[in-house]
Amino acid sequence: MVEKSLTSRVETSLKNQFGVTISNASKRQVYEAMMRSVRDILMEKKFSYEQTLKQTRQKRAYYMSMEFLVGRTLRNNLFNLGIEKEAKEFLSENNFSLDEIYNMEPDPGLGNGGLGRLAACYLDALTSNAYPVTGFSILYEYGIFKQVITNGWQQEFPDQWLDLGKYGLVYRNDEEVEVRFG
Repeated sequence: MVEKSLTSRVETSLKNQFGVTISNASKRQVYEAMMRSVRDILMEKKFSYEQTLKQTRQKRAYYMSMEFLVGRTLRNNLFNLGIEKEAKEFLSENNFSLDEIYNMEPDPGLGNGGLGRLAACYLDALTSNAYPVTGFSILYEYGIFKQVITNGWQQEFPDQWLDLGKYGLVYRNDEEVEVRFG
């Protein structure tokens, strides 16, 4: 069970991470605090669920894919946790718009093809039907490259999605592996 409210978590995150209160926080600071707070709620639920699985000795499945096309997560997570209304009211009372915060989140650069869509659909279907499954993938530092045609020449630019996209992630740097080709 989640004990602390979202608003309490966001206020604590703003104080601990930035040394500000909601009344003098920037939009980016509020976004980061929201993402961290939602991630923390999800992690608490994950640990509680894992304890239940351990006690019932239920088997688990793991799905590995090169891509996951999950889309933006903040809106989806707030809705599924049943705390979207709380978030909207809290932000509105403090002169922020939940839609503006939603719009700050970049699309995760974790894939954009059929493989990524299929992987996301599999996980969605499995978890929606209460199967204990976890998905694993590669964390692409630059995501999908942006392509531009200038004077007839194609140019590629890295997608810097992690700048604003990292706050909902759980890093496992101790498990980092460099992959080389050739």
